Amino acid sequence: MIAVIPDKTIEQGALYTVEGWITAPTISEMKGSSSNYPAWVLYRYLSIPISVPDRVRKLAETITADASDPYTKVEEITMYLRLNMHYANGIPALPKGRDLVDWFLFDSKKGFCTQYASAEVILLRSLGIPARLVVGYAQGAVSQSGKLYNVRLRDSHAWPEVYFVDLGWVVFEPTVIISQQLFLEGISTTEQVTPTPQPTHII
Repeated sequence: MIAVIPDKTIEQGALYTVEGWITAPTISEMKGSSSNYPAWVLYRYLSIPISVPDRVRKLAETITADASDPYTKVEEITMYLRLNMHYANGIPALPKGRDLVDWFLFDSKKGFCTQYASAEVILLRSLGIPARLVVGYAQGAVSQSGKLYNVRLRDSHAWPEVYFVDLGWVVFEPTVIISQQLFLEGISTTEQVTPTPQPTHII
């Protein structure tokens, strides 16, 4: 994990600048990525709580039955959630003894970003695809100058990231009210392209 910790407390109203580098892998690069994951990835990012029923794995297998590579499986899972789950600002209390992801996928089918992201992570892990849940902030609203984004508390967000060998962690977006993550088909990542604004990771 990576964290940026200021030397001094940032007071309310203070201005500061953070610069980051975000990789932009192409679809062809992700499709061509090896499934020979490093041991540290396998150890940490494939675990599934024992509370998750087997029907969650079976659902993941059904959704991705026609997919032959990890990238396509991730896209199929992402689109399934975007098309079949409904966004809600709040959810009722989880019924006693129920697993949250199972309840979201098969019963309530309503939730906000945390439920969408958690479901995608568990569905992918059940297929042997390393994934993690990340919390932070979405890009916010563009300023009047068009050069800055104003990020506020209401922009807090959760999303899944998927590990691709030699490419690292890649953001996907299953939450239906957030714009879908788009990838270029096959240009080299060394070429200069204008990136799509990405979420800001605060871990």
